[in-house]
Amino acid sequence: MSIENLLEDMENILLEAARVPFTNKRIIEEDEIARFLDEIREQLPKEIIEAKRIVEERQRVIDEAQKEAQMIMEQAKSYVIKLTDENIITKQAQEQANEIMFKAHQAAQNLSNDALTYAEDVFKHLADNVERSLEVIRQGQRELQQSKRNQT
Repeated sequence: MSIENLLEDMENILLEAARVPFTNKRIIEEDEIARFLDEIREQLPKEIIEAKRIVEERQRVIDEAQKEAQMIMEQAKSYVIKLTDENIITKQAQEQANEIMFKAHQAAQNLSNDALTYAEDVFKHLADNVERSLEVIRQGQRELQQSKRNQT
């Protein structure tokens, strides 16, 4: 079960819990909340592993883009060397090589930016999920402590 589903189930339990008359308190089964907390603790490492996998994939994409850019640059250099026999050909080759190198650099930069944006979005999503999870856990703890105080 995903963290989102667990949080939704916890919220449903909270909303369906019986109210303490004349207060904004609710009576919740401690075992149910403890079970949800245990399941969330099991799921969080999976979310973190997924984020690590995404970062590794992003790095792989960046590395491939850099290799491709380097290969294109090497091809451009080879092309320039072949065309150095005559002035006009040399000039054309230099312009084409510069254009190829510019495009390669631009393509590598675009791939890198896309990978960074993707990783940033995934981390933001993961952070939001973790924050929501922690808030639900803290709220549950506060309510349990309040219930404990009310019982004594």
